[in-house]
Amino acid sequence: MKKLSLFVATGLLLSLSSCFASEEPIALYGFWEGLWHGVIIIVSLLIKLVSVIAHAINADYGNWNICVFSFQNEGLVYWVGFILGIFFNLGVFSRMRQVRRNQ
Repeated sequence: MKKLSLFVATGLLLSLSSCFASEEPIALYGFWEGLWHGVIIIVSLLIKLVSVIAHAINADYGNWNICVFSFQNEGLVYWVGFILGIFFNLGVFSRMRQVRRNQ
C-alpha cells in the first residue's frame, strides 16, 4: 500500500510540473490560475529551492523557469485566488494532522 501511494504521489508531482507559474506566460493569469498556484505553492517552493541549489553548485544546471507566483496577472483577481489556494493548503494539512491524532 505504501509503494502504491508513493507511486501515485510521484505521478502527481510529475503531472503538476507543467502547471507551474513561469516568468513568461502566454496570457495574463486570472482567478483560477491564481487558485491553482496557491494550491501547488509547496511543490513550487521545493522545486524552486532545488533549482537555486543546483544552479549554485553548477551554473549549467538548475536554471529552470519556475516561479512561485506569476508576475503577469490580472491583479486583485489573481491574488484573491492565490490566497484562497494557500488557505486550502492550510486547511488540508491541518485536517491531515487531526486525522493522524485520532488514529
